[in-house]
Amino acid sequence: MPKTVTEIKGLIQPIFNRSNVHLVDLQLRGQPNSQVLSVYVDTDTGITLEQIADISREIEGILDLENIIPGRYRLDVSSPGVDRPITDKWQFEKNVGRDLNVWYTENDKKLEKSGTLQRVETDGLILDSRNGEFSIPFSRILKAIVTIKL
Repeated sequence: MPKTVTEIKGLIQPIFNRSNVHLVDLQLRGQPNSQVLSVYVDTDTGITLEQIADISREIEGILDLENIIPGRYRLDVSSPGVDRPITDKWQFEKNVGRDLNVWYTENDKKLEKSGTLQRVETDGLILDSRNGEFSIPFSRILKAIVTIKL
């Protein structure tokens, strides 16, 4: 992770520590003087526009005060959306009952499993697929995303 991104995370983490909001991801891209800082936030029950606006103001205030991003930049604070990978246990818990695609490793092979997330356990998750329940330890998950049925 680039030094600036690590520094930004360190500066803004207290905002999340004192609220019921999770910092899901942070990305800084673009060239100096025209960079975009994307901050993805969520809660256990879903984030509101008011919460996003409040957090955006707080982040902007800290970044302007610390002047950590040289030149002009644009700050985008948003929810991660269903197309972003699920990475934390709380995100899996939030999505119990939804359909997932999960890419994982088993015996040095990369495999994919789809199914409905039945429950989240201490060390992994249980999917209900066409062939019954299937357990995947968190340590073997490479990527997981919510799938939307149309």
